[in-house]
This record gives sequence, C-alpha cells and structure tokens, in this order.
Amino acid sequence: MPWVSHPRHFLLRRHIVFIIQLFERMMRLMRNSVYSVILSQHQGIGRRQGLSTQKIDALKREFSNPAKFTNPSETSVFVAGSLGRHDSGENSDLDLFLTSSAEVPISHLDNVKCLASILGVYEELGYGQPSNDGEFLKIFNIPQHESCVGSARDDGVNWFTVRMLMLLESKPLTDPQLYRRHKEEILKFYFRDRDNGSQFKPLFLLNDLLRFWRTLCLNYENARSGPTRSWKKRNFNLKFSRMLTVFSTVLPMVLQSHVNQEWLLDLTEKTPLERLAVGLDMLDDAQLSRGFTIFLDDYEFFLHTKEYQDFNLLDDPTRMALNDKAGQVSSFLFSALHHPSVSPEYRQYLVI
Repeated sequence: MPWVSHPRHFLLRRHIVFIIQLFERMMRLMRNSVYSVILSQHQGIGRRQGLSTQKIDALKREFSNPAKFTNPSETSVFVAGSLGRHDSGENSDLDLFLTSSAEVPISHLDNVKCLASILGVYEELGYGQPSNDGEFLKIFNIPQHESCVGSARDDGVNWFTVRMLMLLESKPLTDPQLYRRHKEEILKFYFRDRDNGSQFKPLFLLNDLLRFWRTLCLNYENARSGPTRSWKKRNFNLKFSRMLTVFSTVLPMVLQSHVNQEWLLDLTEKTPLERLAVGLDMLDDAQLSRGFTIFLDDYEFFLHTKEYQDFNLLDDPTRMALNDKAGQVSSFLFSALHHPSVSPEYRQYLVI
C-alpha cells in the first residue's frame, strides 16, 4: 500500500520551515544591528544615558507645572549639550533653547514672563546660570528666521547654532509633538530645491553640517587667542563630543540610498552615539566592531575626565592620554566615512 502523507506531517513540515525562516531573519537582524548592540552593552555609556534620562524627567516635571513655567503658545523648550546627547555627568550644565511656530509674534510681556520662569527652573534644580550670560536664552521664531538660512545673518542672530543643536543633540522638555513639528519645519528648509524627477541628495543639509563643524573649529581658534582659560576645555570638546555630534549624522546620511524628510526626522530623534551605531550597522562590516568598542572606551574616558577634572589643571599623563584617545576617535570616524561602502562621490564631496 503506497505511503500517504498525514495532514499532521504536512503541518509539522510547515512549522519547521517557518521556524527556520524566522531564525534566519533573526540572525540577519542581529548581524545588521551589531554596533547598536555593542553600544547598548557599554556600561559607562549606559550609566550616563540613565542619568541623563533621570535629569530630563526632572526638568519635564518642572516645565509641565504651570505654576513654575509660563509657556507662550506654540513654543517648544528643548535641552541640548550633554543632556541632549545623553552623555551627562553628575554636574553637567543645563543648556536650554526655545523655538516657536506662532504666526503672531509673542508679546514682549509674555516673552519676559517665559524667560523669567526658566531662570526659576535653573535655580529650583540647582543648575548654574545659563552659559554665555544667557546669550541663547530667547525664543527663536522659525517662520521669521526661514529667510536667514544660508545668509550672512544666519549666525549673526544665533539661528544657525540653535538650528544645528536642535537637529543634532536635543531632547524635548515640553510637548514632544510640537517639538517634532518644529524639527519638521526646519528640515523643510533643506528640501525646498528638491526635484521629484531625480534622486535627491541632501547636499544642502550636508553643507550646513560641515559648515557647523568648521564654525566650531574657528570659534575654538578665536577662544584660544582670547584672555580666558576656557580654550583647553573647548579643545577637547571639539575633539570628542563636537566631532561625534556632526559626523555621526553625516555617516548614515551618505549611506542611505533614499533620503527623505521622515527618515531624517527619525534620525535626529536618536542621540549622536545611536546615530553612529546606525551608520556603522549600515556599513555591514563587522571588522570595525573592535574599533567601535575602543571608540566608546575612549569617549567614556573623555567624559569621565571632563566630569571630575579641570582641563586647565590636567597632569601630563592625563593630557597625553586624552590627546592619544582623541586621535583614535578621529581616525575611527575617518575610517568609517571613507569605507568602501560610502560612494566615491560622497567621499570626495566631504573633502572638496
């Protein structure tokens, strides 16, 4: 009598095939997220992410209390700097910024009430006074500043710096939906010349990112020639956190085959280290994994030094170690940006 397959045998085979396919998909996913996994398992960085989240939650509670914060209509408050990057220490500064999408200009009185209540939050939570004597502590109206983008006035009114910080290293403290809409409005600036008939390259935004990096370098040279002693701190900030903030964004941008506003918006929701891990995962080259672990260790060494020591008073061994690690950080980012997976066109564009 010929053998006849039992229905249960057929279902068993289907289940086995399904399990094998699921396992293969999981293995592909693990291979494609190896750098994100390495980042998630780094103890030092993980501790700082947790601390940053706690501090941001405390700030959110203050800003959600109408008795403590007066918020004009259509105004978003966000934090940048180490808290925005999620790499803060116990005594990190508080860098707050405000953007507005209001059609009607905010009245002078409402503006004063808002900024006064923000100073109250600084005092309530034990932060020092705003940096640069509160130079950036004002409400930036996005529609009114649209015409400034790329012009000579762009950084003269500090809009260029605020725009870059919002896209590169920020977290919302008030309405997250409004914050995201404000970033959408900013990203629209960079898509205004898009031609639907050809593949879009985000060169306008790349130019602004590279311009921001070069502006930071020039600002450092200016600080170095000034009478203050802050230039040594700026030097190491430039070599570590500033470089990371800019080029962790550049890497996934030059690897993404189809760049649109939604993809960029999602990318800016990630911290600089998360963006770097995403870019490295896009390279799909596990040979960089050891280098990435060393990169994270070097970055944590910088953060630890920044937290517990005065950069103007570093002993020679610590200063030499920091300089060596800064060189390794720069070399790793360079190797990622000049990886064969990055198109020759973009590799050339980043230089010329």
